[in-house]
Amino acid sequence: MTQNWKDEAGRDLMSLGGRLANLERGEGSQVWDTDGNRYLDFLGGIAVNCLGHAHPVVIDAITQQAGRLIHVSNYFATPQQLELASRLKRLAGTGDEGRVFLANAGTEANETAIKLARLHGNKHGLGTILCLNGAFHGRTTGALALTPKA
Repeated sequence: MTQNWKDEAGRDLMSLGGRLANLERGEGSQVWDTDGNRYLDFLGGIAVNCLGHAHPVVIDAITQQAGRLIHVSNYFATPQQLELASRLKRLAGTGDEGRVFLANAGTEANETAIKLARLHGNKHGLGTILCLNGAFHGRTTGALALTPKA
């Protein structure tokens, strides 16, 4: 394959810092591009999916779940959500007072954290939110307000 994919990406996709390769498949911690080059996947979807690629157990779990439900709005609960929430509360030691918020991305988790900090912090005169210098907190307006990068 040629550099044509870079031209297509430049034409059709918003720039998010450049495209490093045109990946077509993965296995475990390795990925291959359309030219057959093999890479070690250190990014894991920018640290949001470190499960590797094409693992048979993960494929089986996804296939089984897709046979029941693919996506459920947060207006509903599922047995898996309830089991996970209970387990997380137990591991975090929150007791009965704890609550779990399941997000689909880091940006959504950060947005919720910002809202909760403002809601509860402002009640006590603690309205300051700290962020990590040089870190990326997401692409929404609230998360971008905490991101020191341009």
